[in-house]
Amino acid sequence: MLRLRGAGRRFGRRVVFSDLDLDVGAGGRVLLAGPNGAGKTTLLRCLSGTLTLSTGQATVAGHPVGSPDARRATGVCLAPEQGLYEQLTAHQNITLVARLRLPRRAVPAAVTGIEEELGIARYASLPVARCSAGMRARISIARSLVAAPALLLLDEPGRSLDEEGRRLLWQSIDRRTELTCVVASHHADDGRHCRQRLTLVAAG
Repeated sequence: MLRLRGAGRRFGRRVVFSDLDLDVGAGGRVLLAGPNGAGKTTLLRCLSGTLTLSTGQATVAGHPVGSPDARRATGVCLAPEQGLYEQLTAHQNITLVARLRLPRRAVPAAVTGIEEELGIARYASLPVARCSAGMRARISIARSLVAAPALLLLDEPGRSLDEEGRRLLWQSIDRRTELTCVVASHHADDGRHCRQRLTLVAAG
């Protein structure tokens, strides 16, 4: 499902990471570990297609990262409590993504289902600006899952989630047995859910 070969990224002369190789099958769970500044978020951005690799290659389901097919297969939550439309409700934020990625008739059921699954339903009519950081994180995760992606990219999902929010997140991921997940996290509980580990080292 996800393959990296000789993947590297630099900014000018500064090498963030280099020569990364990784193979993850469908349903795989990968923990990105390493200190702050080691390039975990940068790697996730490269996998999502918002940054390009400087060297090497990466594919999602056989498609080059950043290509339309790879983007359609990828759910992204890189800033769990940010990137939402503040004046729209939680429901409207999730629906917006669902309409972009799903057939119109499938949207209502998909949105309602993910709202219930992540404990958002009773807050769904609130403007995002009035939601707590933890609820905003749940809404962002719901947007990344609503269109049933094949690959899910998460950056520090537990930063704003309480224990119940983390439980609901991993319950949702584990329910999707074919979903491949790459998560950058310092939280021990996230690591326990992952069967593979890729440790990045901060450039000297």
